[in-house]
Amino acid sequence: MEVEYLIERLGPYLGGIDVEKVRSLLGATQSGVERLLGIETQSDDNLEELECARIRSFAERYLQEGERLRALYRELKAAGLAPSDMAGLKKKIREAKRRAGLYREMLKRCQSRSVASRIRPQS
Repeated sequence: MEVEYLIERLGPYLGGIDVEKVRSLLGATQSGVERLLGIETQSDDNLEELECARIRSFAERYLQEGERLRALYRELKAAGLAPSDMAGLKKKIREAKRRAGLYREMLKRCQSRSVASRIRPQS
């Protein structure tokens, strides 16, 4: 995701990256992306664990952000601010809730995949 953003949005500003060449490398294999970025190749299991940890941290962050925003909303409401004046805050609360749900769903998929990969059939 981040790599595609860099390619499409910032490519012309970073010395004229050949967008089509980079996209072909991205589509071909994971090693093409690693070679392009200069990242050392690691095992797939380790990469999946790192991605799951990253997803977990984002899920926790957005849950905390939502709690913080809801506490701010309650405080402002108690101070006598009209709900119509807090439309922007309500929007931020909804966005944090939506993102927390998105990452929670990704975390469920990640956990089910990791559990399935740990159970190996006996021969």
